[in-house]
Amino acid sequence: MSAKWVTFLLVLGLAAANGANAGISGPTCRQARAGLQVLGSGGPMNPQGRASTSYLLWWMGRPAILVDLGPGSVASLARAGVSLADIDLVLISHLHPDHVSDLPGLLWDEDVAGRNRPLVIVGPAGAGDFPGIQSYLERLFGAQGAFPFMRDILDPHSKFHVEVQMVDITPVQRAPVRKEGGDLAISAYPVPHGKAPSLAYRIDAGGRSVVFASDQNGTDAGFAGFARQADVLVLHTGLSAAAQKHPFAKSIGTPQSLAALAAASGAKHVVLSHLMQAPSTDPQAGAFSLFDPNSLLAAVRSTYHGDVSLASDLECVILDK
Repeated sequence: MSAKWVTFLLVLGLAAANGANAGISGPTCRQARAGLQVLGSGGPMNPQGRASTSYLLWWMGRPAILVDLGPGSVASLARAGVSLADIDLVLISHLHPDHVSDLPGLLWDEDVAGRNRPLVIVGPAGAGDFPGIQSYLERLFGAQGAFPFMRDILDPHSKFHVEVQMVDITPVQRAPVRKEGGDLAISAYPVPHGKAPSLAYRIDAGGRSVVFASDQNGTDAGFAGFARQADVLVLHTGLSAAAQKHPFAKSIGTPQSLAALAAASGAKHVVLSHLMQAPSTDPQAGAFSLFDPNSLLAAVRSTYHGDVSLASDLECVILDK
């Protein structure tokens, strides 16, 4: 059976790390050869004041790759002591607001700051009511978009513009990926998430690997092969173990279904993120993961027997231990 994940080609020059901005937990990732910093560990409803989904991969002491940009994530970058000017690549999993709402703000910030080089943005092709990443950006910044005064960022002749790479969620493609400071292989894998075209991402860097599972319902057994032996697997566990009959379980899955994929993958460390919480007065409050974090951890550990941790904003997970 042929693998259906996509490995795509990007040639990027990393900006120099901004050592003057010492952040809350950024220095820990700066000191590591490879590290994953959680910028946003929440999902919809802003649970416990968490920023929404966003992650930063540090490579060779530099902030290298952003994965998703949910609300609050750009502010988290600042709290981590990271300058936006240091970022050259953004990977977008899908176009739900809790994963992409801070992208326009990031681009506006860079425009105001006078950025003088491109920013690469990777995301899924469209389907149904969901535009592809190229169309999404055109709807925001095109001449007839919401922010037409920023239309120059779509012009490839402008010093600061977006270079968009749209990943088709169906065909098989393979290509090497290189990045200054060492080789990074970046792969995308389409995952089932209701009607939204959604991509999981895998980054292999210097013999270490991190997989971002994205929002998915946990029904695609092939995902375990994509995440095979990952050093860190980030699972989005918005629901509790008691939510099997909740309507959301059709699109974001239960801890049990996601843990089964983690166990099959042989991943070494699972980080539970995209955590959710409804008001205590909501009759379905118990269906969400932060209603009882201990039960969430127990549900995952009943199937997956590696290291498991709950994500928190600004924490750094070292990949080169």
